[in-house]
Amino acid sequence: MNTKKTAIASSIGILTAVALLLAYPVMAAAAAGGPQITNQLPTSVRSTRLPSQKIQLSVGQTVTLDSVAGGYWVIGSLGTNGTASGTITLQVTGALSGGYVTTLTGGTLSINGTNYAISGGSAELGSSGRLIVGQGQAGGSQFLFHALNLGKFGSTNYGVLLVDFKAGPSEFAARLLVTISS
Repeated sequence: MNTKKTAIASSIGILTAVALLLAYPVMAAAAAGGPQITNQLPTSVRSTRLPSQKIQLSVGQTVTLDSVAGGYWVIGSLGTNGTASGTITLQVTGALSGGYVTTLTGGTLSINGTNYAISGGSAELGSSGRLIVGQGQAGGSQFLFHALNLGKFGSTNYGVLLVDFKAGPSEFAARLLVTISS
């Protein structure tokens, strides 16, 4: 039980850190008087673990995130949890020097045995293929997601997909281990 609480706490910490890293450039641009686009990360944010090569995707190409294992918990009630799975299919609709614009073209989210069909959405994929951030609609509800590419193990790319999904009065957080293919 203590291990589960530690895993949940670490997941929330990771989500918070990623949210702060993503929010910082927007807040800094607003404070500087307008939007500023830069392809360079500040020295304090750079990491030797980030891939230095750009991935090569083309408009029309699909990227699929398919879960291998996963779980969920109810926001506000960490003791209410269970299994989760899902597949998200993205199609590249724009290729820019800073990354890729994608559209959610399909997939499903399964929370505690209830399946929600993904009906649309959009996401941004960084030029190194390390991070995908987006939003979508499934089962008449909205969700936010981000995925972190962990790299290859053998010939398969793995990642972690985090989803914030609201269905009716309940809001769920799910963490899925996914394979990433294009």
